[in-house]
Amino acid sequence: MIRLFVAALILVTIYSIYYDISSGTIPEPASPVAAPVPITNPDTESESSTQSSPSNNLYIEVEIKAGDTVLTVAEKIANKPIPVSITQLVEDFQNLNDGITPEKIQIGKIYKFPVY
Repeated sequence: MIRLFVAALILVTIYSIYYDISSGTIPEPASPVAAPVPITNPDTESESSTQSSPSNNLYIEVEIKAGDTVLTVAEKIANKPIPVSITQLVEDFQNLNDGITPEKIQIGKIYKFPVY
């Protein structure tokens, strides 16, 4: 009887882990995303001709919520995995936000994110 209980407990645990990984149980907050805004910084525009940069030099201002990272916000904006390397995303983010590194973002503040 104890073996049956332990086996059932293991099966329930495995199923709950599988469900959590495949579907997720934490709901994503609905955050409105503003319309893309053209970059007007002349330094950034002159650099964009020599480097790969966000398409059409656009960015979106997003308020950071708890649990957000630069990568997750960029993927939410694109509605898919980003089409550039993470290194390029970090460089573009820093260029748009006066050198602020992704590790230094703060909840409740608004940052500019590149649109790809």
